[in-house]
Amino acid sequence: MPASNRTEIREQLLKFLIETFPLFIADAPDDLPVADHGVDSLGLTNIVLFLEQHFQIGIDDSEITRANLGTVKTLVDFVERKINS
Repeated sequence: MPASNRTEIREQLLKFLIETFPLFIADAPDDLPVADHGVDSLGLTNIVLFLEQHFQIGIDDSEITRANLGTVKTLVDFVERKINS
């Protein structure tokens, strides 16, 4: 995936996170756990629904892990992999 698409994924994801989670720190490093931004299990469900709807991807329950969804960086990596698969 070209860098511009990866950048677009990140920007769209950050826009959603900032608008949805009042404690989300917009200028925090991308490797800060989303839990540190106040995202709990219900928030994670909202993120999964957003990803599925916005990026037109399917996410299996087995893919809902910290390795895939734990930080902004892993979220972008995950979406990029799903789009390219």
